[in-house]
Amino acid sequence: MTYKLPSDEEVSEAIKRSLSRRGLVNSQRKLTDLVKRELKSIDSEYAVTEERVRKLAIERGLAKLAINARDTGTKTSSSTCPVCSKRMGHIKNLTVYGGSVDLGYRCPKCGYWTGVKSRRPIRYIFSVKD
Repeated sequence: MTYKLPSDEEVSEAIKRSLSRRGLVNSQRKLTDLVKRELKSIDSEYAVTEERVRKLAIERGLAKLAINARDTGTKTSSSTCPVCSKRMGHIKNLTVYGGSVDLGYRCPKCGYWTGVKSRRPIRYIFSVKD
């Protein structure tokens, strides 16, 4: 089975059209299916992955993103965002004695956050950006 990879611009336009028609898409898989349908109308051999659709929507600011996550119970060790692969910043709090304590990490690009215990994304909700 052969396939072609669409350009980032074609995928971005397909994301915009899909979101403008639906308004709200409550899963990454559904958004990818809608985008694939849009791309197939251009060329029947176009293919795109869920991760590429999610990352383009975030990087290009095409959608508002809400992330539902679950606690894993393991200690957070990564400073790389699992949603958009950007470097996450520390969330700090000052102590009574003038020191600081790490409370967790926050991604400045997509808004994902995790505490001392790791949180893993389980659902992405995409909506039209104002």
